[in-house]
Amino acid sequence: VLTFATYALFAFDRLKAPSPHFHFVDLAHSFWAGRLDTDTPRLNPKAPPDSPHGFADAIVRHALNPDGSHRGWNDWASYRVLTMKTGEVLRGVFPWRDQKDGRQKEFHSLDGQLYSIDCTRDVKSGCWGNRPGEMMYYVSFPPWPAVLMMPLVKIWGYATSDVWFTVFFGALNGALLYLLLDGLARRGLSARSRRDNLWLTTLFLVGSVHFFSAVRGEVWFTGLIVGVTMNLLSLIALLVGQQRALAGLCLGLAFGTRTPILFAAVLPAVLELFPEGRLRRTGWGGAIGRLAAFGVPLAAVLGALMAYNLVRFGSPMEFGHTFLQEGMRPAIREHGLMSGWFLPANLSAALTNPPVITFESWPYLRITKHGLGLLFTSPALLFVLGSTRKDTVFWGLIAALAAVAVPGLLYQNTGWEQFGYRFGLDWMPFLLAAFAVGGRPITRGLIALILFGIVVNTLGAGTFGRYWPMYY
Repeated sequence: VLTFATYALFAFDRLKAPSPHFHFVDLAHSFWAGRLDTDTPRLNPKAPPDSPHGFADAIVRHALNPDGSHRGWNDWASYRVLTMKTGEVLRGVFPWRDQKDGRQKEFHSLDGQLYSIDCTRDVKSGCWGNRPGEMMYYVSFPPWPAVLMMPLVKIWGYATSDVWFTVFFGALNGALLYLLLDGLARRGLSARSRRDNLWLTTLFLVGSVHFFSAVRGEVWFTGLIVGVTMNLLSLIALLVGQQRALAGLCLGLAFGTRTPILFAAVLPAVLELFPEGRLRRTGWGGAIGRLAAFGVPLAAVLGALMAYNLVRFGSPMEFGHTFLQEGMRPAIREHGLMSGWFLPANLSAALTNPPVITFESWPYLRITKHGLGLLFTSPALLFVLGSTRKDTVFWGLIAALAAVAVPGLLYQNTGWEQFGYRFGLDWMPFLLAAFAVGGRPITRGLIALILFGIVVNTLGAGTFGRYWPMYY
């Protein structure tokens, strides 16, 4: 309750209306309509008179700047449907359409074929139009938060507040984290006291990037916060309740919220294959059975999501981000969604990006929109490196952390715009659990670092998205 009140206080003015970035609400509405696509980005700020409740206001919030100028549609996936003069229908994108050379005619179809298409000579319709049948629009973000929103959208339509929704799940994450840490202690996997667990929970709630992410709404932050929820539920089921089927189901739903969390499946594998810190010699039948109990519901959710991708984009592995900005984002078309080319910038954003202090003009403190690194937002967490108890559970958690972190570090986006490295929320539950299991004492010095993180992240929760002169 205290966390919910704190988050609501910092959300403040945002609680009055849904956020401008209502992708999950739109996707929930599409599901109710029996559709996987959406017509929303096809519309101008004047919504049709028969629109659902709240839709016209949602369009205005998203598509218009405060001064009334049009700012376009942000992070909707789209591809073209070309009807050729031969009668053939092709689906795909012109990723180099904005270029002046021969690449302008390159058409990449959903089935992986490359065509050279002259729109004037070869195409009957679909090259430049925006009508149904010429352009398909989708919400490319994983769908589980939208499924959770469906009952709310049924009642309130597009007036459903993703801000209140995110604040609620952010507060819930605090309770779930404490249950996880307390459960680890009760099972003897951690020697932490109630005081220690409260400090670690406080660190997470107001001394990490979870704070600024939980008080915003918006599709990117809502997904991260709900991803933490499902991640924590999976960890509680696996490590505390030893309910492997439930853990697998929750991990699948976490994957249906935040794709990188799927790789946390390495944790139960480590626990079963290396029960005493070395490769298992006996009891293989029981271990395989337990892994199967975990894996079957996970595979079921994974299969459903792959089918969802296949129907929308023609590939079970394509969730849609390739088609953001109609496939024309320079970083994506030149390097793909994942590449080692992105690693240096992502490592800086994750760990070392510093604030800038300048006395040349106000404000004297400046923060990059790539976000502050962990060294400045939550330096106490780095002391997991000094853990004294490094058993199988500890190393399993570290392996899960690494497996989940790698996709984000190779991803085409640092997380821009952000106060701190928001993608760290995908692996932070593993880091906190490893901190608890590892047993490093929470000394006065460590408490001082936790308090430092609270001050820094309180600044972020209060200023990010409100006082842009501080951000560059």
